[in-house]
Amino acid sequence: MKNWVKGKLSLLQISLAVAILIAGLLLVEHTKSVQTNPYFDEQAKAAELMKISLQTIKEEQLKRNILVDQKIDPNQTGVIGADFTKITTTLGNLDSKRTSSNPAFAALMIKYFKEINLTKGDVIAIGASGSFPGLIIAVLSAAKTMEIEPLIIYSVGSSQYGANIPEFTFVSMLDILNERGIFPYRLLAISMGGILDQAQGMYYPDSREIIEKIIRDSGVYFININNMTENIKHRMKLYNQEAAEQDIKAFINIGGATPNYGKTDASLNYPNGLVTNGPEIPEHSERGLIFEYQNLGVPVIHLLNIRELALRNGIPIDPIPFPEIGAGGVYQQKIYKKELIFLVIVAELLYLFWALKRNK
Repeated sequence: MKNWVKGKLSLLQISLAVAILIAGLLLVEHTKSVQTNPYFDEQAKAAELMKISLQTIKEEQLKRNILVDQKIDPNQTGVIGADFTKITTTLGNLDSKRTSSNPAFAALMIKYFKEINLTKGDVIAIGASGSFPGLIIAVLSAAKTMEIEPLIIYSVGSSQYGANIPEFTFVSMLDILNERGIFPYRLLAISMGGILDQAQGMYYPDSREIIEKIIRDSGVYFININNMTENIKHRMKLYNQEAAEQDIKAFINIGGATPNYGKTDASLNYPNGLVTNGPEIPEHSERGLIFEYQNLGVPVIHLLNIRELALRNGIPIDPIPFPEIGAGGVYQQKIYKKELIFLVIVAELLYLFWALKRNK
């Protein structure tokens, strides 16, 4: 056996081996079927709930004489803010913000929840900045659909085009959705956001003062801890206390708030989307809740690079208008014929075996 393994393939034989493999792969791809996900009904229900939520938020903004700029928010979602306001923390990408307001993201959250086997009554922890209010609504829509209990800690600061209207932050959005009976959720705690979660490095000198007023007016417990290590520990303590005797089954990070995202180089390369087998965990006390929960073996859903998330999951980039609910790759799965894949592999191995033996 050793003798024929040592044989060499000619250029023609290598070319034929490659051709067989390519032909086999094309055949496998051509014969695949596309089916709706087994949890399609829940995905559609969550997406519809998010759609209703966005409509409700927009209507409330108009009642309060807050402009919903059609140039910035062509789909009239009500969750796309302005460029620079008193609570804007950093630059932001408008296409990403508009993409993230698509109700298809609620369907994506259902997909993630199913993949980590969440069930009715499970508790999840959510750490969110104001940068992607649409994604917070997507997560809450999926949570309500599956009757999962979300624990939310919110940071007021927002990058451009997020929930950065001081008179109508996500605090106001959630209040309205609760009042209308759409959601039954409250904020567990609230912080300032911005650099070190202390509203540092803002664009206006009175930004911190305005953010502190928003927090005081909310009546929500205020996390105001200057030490990042202690800030992270305190958040975990709050989640655990609220969860009582239940385990936290997932941690969801929305945006780039420092306590959630961390203050290490490792955070910059943290995988996007659902993470069940994460990267190496840094030995650093400011590594953030994404690493703290990963270290505990808790699945992490990291929502930050919206374009990459959308492309990977069959969600269009910045569509106008949004596709119909139920349409698109996020509601579907590709089914490949396993028998055909096996035959392609066998055919390739048999050819290589024959060619090597013939050359011997």
